[in-house]
Amino acid sequence: MNYPSIQYAEAADAGAPAQPRAREHIAYIEYFRALAILLIVCGHVFVVAWNHFADEDPTKSITLLNVLPSLINSGTAYFVFISGFLYRQVFQGRMPFGEFMRRKALYIGLPYLIIATPVALAETLSGSFSVTAMKDGVAYPHSVFIDLVVLLATGRMVNAYWYMPFIFLVFLASPLFDRFMRMKPGARFAVVGAAFLLAMWVHRPQDNLNPFHSFLYFANIYMFGMLFCEYRHRIMPIITKPNVVAFLGLLMIVVVVTQALALNDTANIERAPGQGWWPLGFDLMLIQKYIGFFLFCGFFALWGHLAARPLSFIARYSFGLYFVHAIVIAVLMRMPQPLSPHIGEPVIDLLLYTAFVLVVSFAIILGVKKATGKYSRYIIGC
Repeated sequence: MNYPSIQYAEAADAGAPAQPRAREHIAYIEYFRALAILLIVCGHVFVVAWNHFADEDPTKSITLLNVLPSLINSGTAYFVFISGFLYRQVFQGRMPFGEFMRRKALYIGLPYLIIATPVALAETLSGSFSVTAMKDGVAYPHSVFIDLVVLLATGRMVNAYWYMPFIFLVFLASPLFDRFMRMKPGARFAVVGAAFLLAMWVHRPQDNLNPFHSFLYFANIYMFGMLFCEYRHRIMPIITKPNVVAFLGLLMIVVVVTQALALNDTANIERAPGQGWWPLGFDLMLIQKYIGFFLFCGFFALWGHLAARPLSFIARYSFGLYFVHAIVIAVLMRMPQPLSPHIGEPVIDLLLYTAFVLVVSFAIILGVKKATGKYSRYIIGC
């Protein structure tokens, strides 16, 4: 069955030598990636729109507006799902591990170091961040180098950069994921189920600052993305039925309303150091995102072509947007109050600040690309 938003690459000529099968361009994943980065940006804008010089955060009490952050938060889960999908579709079996890591180092690691290192140095030299190393109760002399290493290893310098150390752990674990895909189907699903239960148990690390802990939480989603890609030709005929999409949308609304109004829980459950290893609650956010994987793949396969040009544009620059938007938000957070106005209506402020961050971020991305040409990928990731 051919879906309206799946474009297949043309096969090689019949008489040509055997070549690796041409991979298909899966448009609904491209559109989904655009939505994922928009949700991530919007989720990070909360701190500017609702808490910066304005006490208008509706999540402090039970209100219908809580539904909005419940939907927007944890957009990174969609990014991880898409990363797993694309790893299975694009890289696995097509590229040696060494070449795969070389590309990731150049196109993700290098931009991270170029952008994050000056910010980390500014945090350290300004005194905003400092690490005290202890041995036998005695503190070592302060070291800017240690501060810098800790910041870069955790991504703590700005809100969104925790993802970079985490995703590099995922890349380094690629041989394990390759082995996972060589398992029998039943064993694969058992592994994903066990990883899902582990995530429900350990939760996310506080402020996402422990990349190894984040790996434990998100590994199930990455592997599920790989399995979704593997079995997409069986899954898509089911979830592209309009009544199924409607059902999944309704199911997500039920989960979100339960989070927002019954539990007054609009964010992820996070585990702080010292909280032990017993579950701290039931992670409805994780379940909501799994519903979203099916919902948005089905939705964009059916109707994504209606907004193909803007969605493809956003997806094309998604990694650049991830790198740049965090810096724009960090600057906004340090602006004096007259330069950070609020209307006073939470939703309007959220929309305005999200639009502002997106416009400024895209202006920076396009400016860097124009100035550096083909080298922009080494600087901003796209």
